[in-house]
Amino acid sequence: MKTLLFSLFSVLTLSQNIHADNMEMTDTDGKHYNVIGTQSDIKIEGMEGKVVFLEFFGLDCPACKKEMPHLINLQKKYPNKLKIMAIEVQKHDIDPINSFKKQHAINYTTFSNYDMGYVVRFIADKSSWKGAIPFIVAIDSKGKVRFTKTGIISEEQLEEYVETFSKK
Repeated sequence: MKTLLFSLFSVLTLSQNIHADNMEMTDTDGKHYNVIGTQSDIKIEGMEGKVVFLEFFGLDCPACKKEMPHLINLQKKYPNKLKIMAIEVQKHDIDPINSFKKQHAINYTTFSNYDMGYVVRFIADKSSWKGAIPFIVAIDSKGKVRFTKTGIISEEQLEEYVETFSKK
């Protein structure tokens, strides 16, 4: 819990200037998303009213593979409340990510770090992310960053976040 609170504090206080950064990201299916980031918010076009888990993962990450079934189950259970957006950060291109997605029956949106523009850097700067994965940014239904966390989170805990953050 201390880690979550510290991470949230870091996200909220790292930047001294309150300003909006306009960014864009493109998923591995070619869909574009406009993103507006401020000191404590990340608003992704089309995700209004949904809890968003921005998951930083790697194709070669055992811990990430262990967490994937939780994310798959939750995306299936909460299609109208939750949007999982997984960003592959081990420098793989679209084709290997899409093959991996098919092989593991991933039902959520994936991105290559190459097609994220400034988004990964923006999040890293705001959260003090140092590159460890899996790493999650939990955004409530209003676009407010609720916490960041490195490491595996249980499916039960993630489900509790979906329920809690969809009501904010």
